[in-house]
Amino acid sequence: MATNDSRRRRLKVPETAQKGEIIEVKCLAEHVMQTGRRRNPDTGELIPRFLIERCECHYNGQLVFSADWFNGVATNPYLRFKLKAVETGTIEITWIESDGVKTAASAEIVVAGSETN
Repeated sequence: MATNDSRRRRLKVPETAQKGEIIEVKCLAEHVMQTGRRRNPDTGELIPRFLIERCECHYNGQLVFSADWFNGVATNPYLRFKLKAVETGTIEITWIESDGVKTAASAEIVVAGSETN
């Protein structure tokens, strides 16, 4: 099983946007996504289930997107979605794994025409 140090996460959002503009959020989680159904080729034992079970996106602390993931999600899952830029602030993605570990990545966006910039 991967250690917490090897759980690499990437997040890409535009650095700037206009208020009301639809932006694209891209994220990648390096993760083995073990289903619990594969066997170790050397020992024949089942490899324990180890998945990212949930992914959440918060924009300035408010939940704007979430997804529950299951066995069908591939290794190193990539996620892309769109949201409306409404104010300058932080976009944070959190991945929650089946072992209870939470990892996150965040990025700042400056929104022209918003009250907070």
